Parts: sequence; structure tokens; C-alpha cells
Amino acid sequence: MDDAELEGRCATMDRWGESVRQELAKLISENPAKVIYHYTDVRGLIGMITSGRIWATHVSRLNDTTEYEIGVSFVTDFIRANLQRASKPIIDKAISEFRFVDTYIACYSAATDLLSQWRAYSGAQTGYCIGLKTSEMATTDSLMPLLEKVIYSKTMAESVLSLLLVRVDQFLNDHEFGEVEVGYLIGMLLGTFNNVACIIKDPAFIEENEYRQIYQPARSALSLGTKYRAGRFGLTPYVEIEFLQKRKLPIQSIMIGPCRDLDSETRSLKLMLSQHGYGDVEVSPSRTPLRI
Repeated sequence: MDDAELEGRCATMDRWGESVRQELAKLISENPAKVIYHYTDVRGLIGMITSGRIWATHVSRLNDTTEYEIGVSFVTDFIRANLQRASKPIIDKAISEFRFVDTYIACYSAATDLLSQWRAYSGAQTGYCIGLKTSEMATTDSLMPLLEKVIYSKTMAESVLSLLLVRVDQFLNDHEFGEVEVGYLIGMLLGTFNNVACIIKDPAFIEENEYRQIYQPARSALSLGTKYRAGRFGLTPYVEIEFLQKRKLPIQSIMIGPCRDLDSETRSLKLMLSQHGYGDVEVSPSRTPLRI
């Protein structure tokens, strides 16, 4: 097989993988949110507005440190219990490398003005809820990290994995693969399994109605250099996500969280937005009666 033929076959696998991802996303939600919200404090707000980027944190440094491990275990156990004999060698190889996937995540919510989020971000400083247009946050051509809706139901997670295994079996039965192609397919499956693990959360968090933007350096055409910052759990690796319009975020609105001096906060925010090309962004106050 020459390089051109190999490239063509890899492109075929990429198209199949993207079609499966879209099918799984539709199963999870037939009506994805058009606007999602990123809650942050004043330091995060300033960083986003001045840089035009959002930080995606390494999965090992998420607020719930066991969350990813639970997702990996769930996916691994389900797949091993339900995979078909034809796909077993390839999937076994992908599963064996599962826990070593380098992954970064940016978190959002489909819900605005959430009390639980204001409690996390409004205190000594003011919190902000930044509404972003999803149409400008994700593409199917590897230009940006994947945007996925979080799963809170065990039944839904099992349905997603069941459909994934069916599609994998069909694909393996319909194609023959050489050694190099098998390696490429294993990497693709590993990335897909990892995506599912990253969006499984305990039902106790369902109020958050979360979306996640997932970046896997090994499975992306993007090359986002890893940076480091001081986080609540110590040294925290992160990457900066830039969207379709360079140096500017697809912001539709910003809500100011409960605070002591709303008028002053509003004036300061509008001034900063105007100076950075966001003068048309809607600014509004939270209606949550949280005492600061």
C-alpha cells in the first residue's frame, strides 16, 4: 500500500468516526443548546476578554478529582462485558491504553443564573455568567475541540456505548485492515471511548446541565501548547482555546452575579467590553437573591 492509499483509508476512517460521533451526540440530545454559559470569577473574565480565549484544564485537575476515573471505569467495564468477538482484539488494545490519554476540558452550562454556580464564583469577588454561541464554538473539521453534552443517566450512558459497539462491529465486518490501519483505528477508538468517559457524571449534578469542550492532543489536528498555572489542587496544566474569529470570543451576553455594588460593576464591565470590541454584548444582573 502506498502513502496515497493509506491516506485515503485513514480519511475514510475519520469520516466514519465523525459520523458515529454525530450519531451519538444526537442520541444524547436531539436539541443541543444554541447558547451555553461559562461561569467564572473576575480574574477569569478579564483573561477571557483580553485574550479572546478560554482555558481548558487538564482532566486530572477538574474540581471532582475522581470524576474522570469513574467515567473510565464505567466505559471500560461496559465495553468488556458487551463487545463482540470480531472486534475484541482491536477494542482490547484500545481499552488497555485508556488511562493514559492526555485530555483537557473546558466546562459550560446550558442553564443561566444558577444558584449553585453563583455560590462557587460570587463571594469575595463578583461572579460572571458568560453566554457563548455554540455555532461558533465547534466544527467537524478538527479546527476546534469537540463540544459535547454531559450524560447524567446510567441508562443513557449504556445506550450510547451500546450504539458505539454496534457501529464498531459493523465497520470492522465491512472492512479489512493492514497493520498500520489497525493502529490508526485503535487510536481513533481510544479517543472516542475517552470522549464518552469525559461526559459521564453523577446524577447529583444534573442541575448543572453541563456541556464540555474536549481537547485530546494525540487525536487532534490542533496543536495547543500546554501552559501551567496555580490551581486549587496545585500545579495545573491547561491549554487556551481560540475560536473561529481569532482573538475574539463568540459572546452573546454576560450576566453579573450577586454583588454589593451592581451599578459600579455594570459600568466597569461595559467599559472593558467596549474597549475590547464587545460593545454589542448584552449585560444583565442576576435575579438570584443570594446575599453577598
